[in-house]
Amino acid sequence: MKSKKVALINLGCPKNLVDAEEIIGRVADSGSTICQYPEDAEVLIVNTCGFIDDSKKESIETILKAVKLKEDAQCKKLIVTGCLAQRYPKELQKEVPEIDHVVGLKDFDTLTDLSGSGIKRGKANSVQCNDDWRNRIRLTPRHYAYLRISDGCDNRCSYCAIPGIRGRFHSRTIENIAEEAHQMACEGVKEINVISQDTTSYGIDLYGKRQLHVLLEKLSNIEGIEWIRILYTHPRHFYPELIHVIGRHDKICKYIDLPIQHINDTILERMGRGVTHAHIESLIEDLRNHIPRLILRTSVIVGFPGETEDHFTELLKFVEKTQFERLGVFTYSKEDSTPAASFKKQIPKKVKEQRLKKIMLTQQKIILKKHKDLIGENIPVIIDEKDETNGRWIGRTYGDAPDVDSKVIVQENHLKAGDIKNVVMTGITGYDFTGRCVKAGERE
Repeated sequence: MKSKKVALINLGCPKNLVDAEEIIGRVADSGSTICQYPEDAEVLIVNTCGFIDDSKKESIETILKAVKLKEDAQCKKLIVTGCLAQRYPKELQKEVPEIDHVVGLKDFDTLTDLSGSGIKRGKANSVQCNDDWRNRIRLTPRHYAYLRISDGCDNRCSYCAIPGIRGRFHSRTIENIAEEAHQMACEGVKEINVISQDTTSYGIDLYGKRQLHVLLEKLSNIEGIEWIRILYTHPRHFYPELIHVIGRHDKICKYIDLPIQHINDTILERMGRGVTHAHIESLIEDLRNHIPRLILRTSVIVGFPGETEDHFTELLKFVEKTQFERLGVFTYSKEDSTPAASFKKQIPKKVKEQRLKKIMLTQQKIILKKHKDLIGENIPVIIDEKDETNGRWIGRTYGDAPDVDSKVIVQENHLKAGDIKNVVMTGITGYDFTGRCVKAGERE
């Protein structure tokens, strides 16, 4: 049978990217040829995001562009999958009849049958979390990868649609994860970014207790892996053994992604976060006391239903006081089928945007000062790519996750992607650094 040419357009977060990598791997394994450019494909797959309004709009716009490609190019089949497809399958098919198939999350065998060239493969282990990673084709640069340790979520935050999209929380086994990580190391991966909807709950469903610290110990023993970064932690589920392991192991980046979402007790309760102002403050103090040179990233939501000026002021003052090294701000998005969508006292869009701007201006001042304080410091940097326009290399410090944090522009010729070098920070440009590699014999 003739090989079909298939292309995939991926949208959304790193967890969606892992789905895309598994989809591409399975489609390639079915005998299809993977195209780099959508306009060259006979079958086009759009892996959508459907988390908040902005991501839904981006997904719809991308689907409509794909429809245009189908009309103008050689594309004969359009398949839509991912979170938006899981959440609104009937609506998508009705509103965009040019879509040939809408395929839900994790239904990879059906998707492969629809898009592949007819070569039958053995069915994967039909677990929810898709432990069958062996055909995964990574779309990240060779030297770093995302390692998904669980999927789904049981937290039931009142504003969040993820449990309805991804289902209940379910972990992979330590053995299966370690096997994949070992394979990554054999393929040249140096930095592993551990992801999940809630990494700090890892293992609770399989082992009856949280086991992220045990998993991290295992990953730290894998030869070739040099950086392990933990993303998407929940402040309610941090525990002493985890803090101890992060502080003790050199391979584990002293970087924690800790979305607090808010700090006012009334808003936290309405959000269903299960924590208080005092708990968050105490946890951050513990983290900074026990993990040297910690880089702390958080995210907050402004304009949650019922958020008063006093509630917002408390959040703003907490951001000023806590001095987060990294921070993302989002306006509340009213999501279908979530409890918060029916809450009274919804905040006008203009007010939400004003509050977002105030937080961002405050954080800009914090970041500027923190970055200035690092000038002259020697910091480990992983090299990501070369900017061909000026010949400079672009990397990240241990305190910067791919695609979301700051970069380091390194003035050095003899480097390659995946190198980890000690770099002297020489200046700042916007949110990014400039730097030079430590010279031979220079004190590090």
